[in-house]
Amino acid sequence: MSTRANYFKIGVFIIVVFAILAVGIIVLSAGALTRDPLLLETYIDESVQGLSVGSSVYHRGVRLGTVKQITFLPTGYPDKMRYGSRAYEKYSQYVLVIMAVDRSNFAQDADDEVIWRIIDGWVAKGLRLKISYQGITGISYIEADYIDIDHPPEKELQITWEPKNIYIPATRSLYKNITDSVVSILGTLNTIDFKGIAASLTTTLDTLDKAVSDAQVPRIRADLAGLVADLRATNEFVMGMLDKSRSPDGVNIPETIAQLDITLRRLDKFVASQQSEVEGIMSNIRQTTANLRDFTDKLKKYPGLVIGGPPPEVSK
Repeated sequence: MSTRANYFKIGVFIIVVFAILAVGIIVLSAGALTRDPLLLETYIDESVQGLSVGSSVYHRGVRLGTVKQITFLPTGYPDKMRYGSRAYEKYSQYVLVIMAVDRSNFAQDADDEVIWRIIDGWVAKGLRLKISYQGITGISYIEADYIDIDHPPEKELQITWEPKNIYIPATRSLYKNITDSVVSILGTLNTIDFKGIAASLTTTLDTLDKAVSDAQVPRIRADLAGLVADLRATNEFVMGMLDKSRSPDGVNIPETIAQLDITLRRLDKFVASQQSEVEGIMSNIRQTTANLRDFTDKLKKYPGLVIGGPPPEVSK
């Protein structure tokens, strides 16, 4: 009888423990069960390899929520992007990522409209979503961070539909930026004519080598050495004159230059004042020169004029 009583007590104890655990789990998770997560969405124009449903969403290292859905954009908006339409052709390469985040990360007891305005303000200040990677493991997550709104790294996607959830624009990941830069550099390198450059460089080196071989290098070296020696001697002479100009019995070069400048100014004024007379004198000199030239010509023809003889008679 006592054995049955012990079994009964043990059974009751186990049932009570499980009941307490169940009530505790229900109470602790009541908030999560009654509070719907806030849904965000973004459109990514690159590979989302490594990103999966359940991947974390971080804002500067703070975990906000998880990824809820990953699909192509036309799949999420089939009525807006029907197959074959211009919208489908334009947006079919974009990946739609929907995220579920905890409302408490934005504002306590705030409704959807208030949270919407808060996020819109952050987006206006440069808040963007991008894919990031955890080290070299290849595991991806969504990271929210700010960009320089005045100098955006790329052109923003212009959407023509009303998003179903709160929309935050996406920007390229660091991996995408690196790969695009490498591809751009390789494309630029492919356009360079390395063979032509090498041929031109070879021709230039050959021409330079021939020019050096043909040049009279020893004579040029000797001329340069002589020029340097002359410059050194001239420098010593000038420095000696300057040293003498500083001594009491030496030549005062600055004073001499000043006196020469005064003399030149006086001469210039004198020439300007006597310009008319100088012009008359020059005219007389030209006339006298002409007369002398004429007289010389006559002497060449009639040498007897020197001794006062008459000129020869002209035969009729």
